[in-house]
Amino acid sequence: MGALKAMFSFFTMIRLDITQDDMDAMDKKFWMVPLVGSLYGLIAAVMMVFLTQYVNPLVSSVVTFFVVFSFNRFLHIDGTIDVGDGLVVAGTREDHIRALKDPRIGAGGMAFALMIILMNVVMAAAVPILFLAIVLFAAEVFAKMGMVSAAAFGEPGDGMAGNSVRNTSTPALAFAMGLSAILIIAFTAVIAALERYTALPVALPGHYVALLLLCLGISVFAGLMMSEIAKRNFGMVNGDVLGATNEITRAAVLLTALLFISVI
Repeated sequence: MGALKAMFSFFTMIRLDITQDDMDAMDKKFWMVPLVGSLYGLIAAVMMVFLTQYVNPLVSSVVTFFVVFSFNRFLHIDGTIDVGDGLVVAGTREDHIRALKDPRIGAGGMAFALMIILMNVVMAAAVPILFLAIVLFAAEVFAKMGMVSAAAFGEPGDGMAGNSVRNTSTPALAFAMGLSAILIIAFTAVIAALERYTALPVALPGHYVALLLLCLGISVFAGLMMSEIAKRNFGMVNGDVLGATNEITRAAVLLTALLFISVI
């Protein structure tokens, strides 16, 4: 329970009474973070399905992501900006790290974050209504899955996230994959019940198993690629890299879902 308390307190606006032991437990059980993603996924899925009944899907997507970003205090957006600044600067690894840790916002970081935000918003708005609830829920779970993957394959830094990266191994990644699958299967069961007993447009789409397996693989791959990029440029995976991985993995999952849906 300590790990979950720390995760929900750190990754959301929920304020819980946590101790250093709870934070240490979070570092040791970072593979459990998809549980936090399931809360964000539930928020995103419910908001998008509800709002699209009354307003344009793009408007619905903007409002939904504003709520999601606000609920984590724009924590991952901040990391995305920092990583963008660190990647676009020219020079040695030390120059990349200096830009990564610079509290000022550069044009590269702002443009990098803006483009990723736009991709998330526009692609979520483009998901067909019958796939909307499942895809939005899965995207948030898999975004956290990408963070676990980056931690599992990355080198730890000396910042706050260092112990999380240091304690996340490939077996922990396998645990996270299993947890993510369980969460999505449970949500799918809820969707099936809603389809049967209500008139809400959240029908269970065909081929969803193949789609979710594909997205799971994409989330692991996105985390691996982010860890390699971070290793090459910064020599480590820190909290900023994990935050950027969350946003980039969500975008990758949404793009994969749209491509899959377009060809089935």
